[in-house]
Amino acid sequence: MLFLVGCTTASAQEISNKIVVEGKVPRIIVNQWTKSVNKISTVNSTSYIFRKSGGKDSLHRSKHRSAIVWIPATTSLSEDLTVVFWFHGHWGYVPHRTFEDRTLKQFVPLTSSKNFVVVIPEMPWSVHTKTPTKRNSRLWTKSGDFLKFVDQVYSVLYNHNLTKDLGNIDYKVVGHSAGGSTLMRLAITGDLCKIGPSLVVWSDSSYRGWLDRAWKGCLSKNPHIRIEVLVAKNDWPYKHATRFMKQFGKNPPSQVNLQVFKRPMTHKLIGNNAVRLSNLLGDINEDN
Repeated sequence: MLFLVGCTTASAQEISNKIVVEGKVPRIIVNQWTKSVNKISTVNSTSYIFRKSGGKDSLHRSKHRSAIVWIPATTSLSEDLTVVFWFHGHWGYVPHRTFEDRTLKQFVPLTSSKNFVVVIPEMPWSVHTKTPTKRNSRLWTKSGDFLKFVDQVYSVLYNHNLTKDLGNIDYKVVGHSAGGSTLMRLAITGDLCKIGPSLVVWSDSSYRGWLDRAWKGCLSKNPHIRIEVLVAKNDWPYKHATRFMKQFGKNPPSQVNLQVFKRPMTHKLIGNNAVRLSNLLGDINEDN
């Protein structure tokens, strides 16, 4: 276990971002995340970077994929909290997309009013693999695989909380772009619904028949799970999402909400604003 401490200054206040590295994690991932969190975060935080359970990968530069858990210092793990899983898209796991625009810039402003942590597992299509645009849905392929990773994350949180019991966890899951294939896979195996998420967000990620197959998997059997489908008009996710909704005619499932955005909203901008567009953590001002 390696402890690295990085500090940056924001609003005349010294910010401390502690980085805890467990196992043989690629140095480039550690450096890029450290640079990103020091650049964006205006709140003290602790980040855990570790080898992901079930992440053995012969096509990865280190032969094993990683995961990041970001815990703002404002978060109390002993109280009820939200754990957000963020599944990135093609060419992801880099500062200018996954780390900064897609996660930190969206979540940092919410640290003063929301109790949450963010989990970013590396997908088989990250930039650190030989397949940055391939192997969609090729992870957590068997029932129980994803649950092992969730247990791994739980252990990280439990240990960070000094082995004190954690509060009730509300899981929320976001799949951006190719990340939608992971939502599909986990719905087919049933693991997505077994963790009991209150919300699943399709961030312009309803390509092909991914949404259809996820629905036929476990989502349709769990009406308590809210499903937000965000799409840019006329793009492929839009075409497949609207086709999916047409099957229900005038009586679409109440748990599914399709939001269609016209230009200038784009695929990229949906990903960069998915937290707000889906009301992922609720109105930022509702507790004030």
